[in-house]
Parts: sequence; structure tokens; C-alpha cells
Amino acid sequence: MRNIVFQENIFEQLMNEDELIRFSMFYAIRSTKESFIVTNDTNIIIGQERPTAPLWIYIKNDLSSDEREDIIKIICETLTLNPCLNIDGEEKYLKPILREVSNISGIPLKINIIKNSYVCHKPIHPKMIYGGLSEATENDLEILTIFSKDNWEDIGFGMLTSDQAKKFAQRKLDNPGFHVWRNEDARIVAMATVHKYMNVAITDGVFADRNERNKGYAKFLMYKITKDLLNEGFIPMLYADREKPIPNHIYKSIGYEYYGEIAEYRFF
Repeated sequence: MRNIVFQENIFEQLMNEDELIRFSMFYAIRSTKESFIVTNDTNIIIGQERPTAPLWIYIKNDLSSDEREDIIKIICETLTLNPCLNIDGEEKYLKPILREVSNISGIPLKINIIKNSYVCHKPIHPKMIYGGLSEATENDLEILTIFSKDNWEDIGFGMLTSDQAKKFAQRKLDNPGFHVWRNEDARIVAMATVHKYMNVAITDGVFADRNERNKGYAKFLMYKITKDLLNEGFIPMLYADREKPIPNHIYKSIGYEYYGEIAEYRFF
């Protein structure tokens, strides 16, 4: 295994179009100063120096015994820094490797979430749209603090304190890719954040006000964001929890196409 220098286009060399969509987070992680990427020019492991960050692994083909040992070694070294490590990749190749790591380390392993990956080439206009896409301001900090707290809980990450939620909300306000949807009364009812990397744009943090759900606001927001990204020349993509039918239905209804799964494992 060798370290990749930032300028190398190793992703594009090894992956086909579908794989590049499923592993779009590689672009996001590579763009950070703290990222590390190692490869043997067949398989890729990418992560972040921050121990709490997930480790993403792409495996192209069946591994040789030496390749398997190299990957297990890297995972075990990362696991010593974070015993609750999350690892993302394709279940077919990851599962047997991670089971072996679990046996070596003595740390239990579980599938945390299966993510459906989606990409949109041509958006489908909702029949009716109420409200409009907007930017948020400091005047919206209070409502965004509530949204951040509720969203964190909806995802299943537990509870945020008021101070923690306020910090999350402030980060959203400071992010140029953060967008909100205002209803007919100019009140914020949904939010999402876009991250642009090369020609790929990943949208996450999609959330609708708990008191304003089933009115299509998150759908309207995502449609408008997606349409604008395509007009700007980006490929819009996102991940959705396979076990949550509502967001998966929403994304498909506005033109997003399924591009396969990514399994997120967690040691605990």
C-alpha cells in the first residue's frame, strides 16, 4: 500500500460510473486537509486523521492474502484510536474482513445502517409547489437550533444540548451551501446542505419541521436544489437510509435514480 498524493485521479482510474456515485464521499473526504488515502492501485482506503471520523474502503476485486492483511492492519490501527469506529463500503467485500478484525480486536461489530445511493439526471417537477427556496440569516438562528436538535434525534444520534444544537445551527448559517425552504408565510419549514466537489454535489441534512410534515416542503426544497445544481453543471447525488421509506420515496418522486448500496458498519 502507498499513500496517494492529492493530485492523483486514482478514483476515476479504478472505478466505473456507478461506483463513483456510490463512493462520492471519497471526494468530500479528499478535500479535507486531514484526510489520508492509501492504495495498492487496485483497492483504496480513505479516512480522516480525526479518530472519530468514519473510514471508507473501496475494494475492486477479491483480495490476495497480502492485500487482506494490509487492509486488516490499517483497520486495526485506526480502531486503537477509536474503538467505536464506523467503516463504510460494499458489504460483499467488507463483511468478512471486518468480522476478522472483530475477532482480532475483541470489539463487537454490527451493521449500523444501509445507505441507498441516488443520482439525478433529470428532475421531475412536483405537481404543485408552495413557498420558495431561500437563504437563512442570523434572525433564523432560533428556529434552526430547534431543527438541528430534532434532526439529530431523528437520525438516531441521541440528544443534543441547547448549546450543542445552537453551534450546529450556527455552522449551517456559515455554510454557503446551506439552503432553507420558506412556506407561504415566509416561515422556514425545511432545510438541507449542499457540498460541491469537482463536478459532484452531495446533499445531506435534509429535514422538515416536525409540525409541517406531509405537506411536500422537503420535496419542494430538494427539487429546486437539484434543478439548480444540474443547471450549474453538477451531478446531484445523496444517500438515504434504506429502512426509511418516506425519504426514499420523496427522492425517487423528483427524479433520483437508485445507484446501489453502501453498508456502514460500527464497532462498539
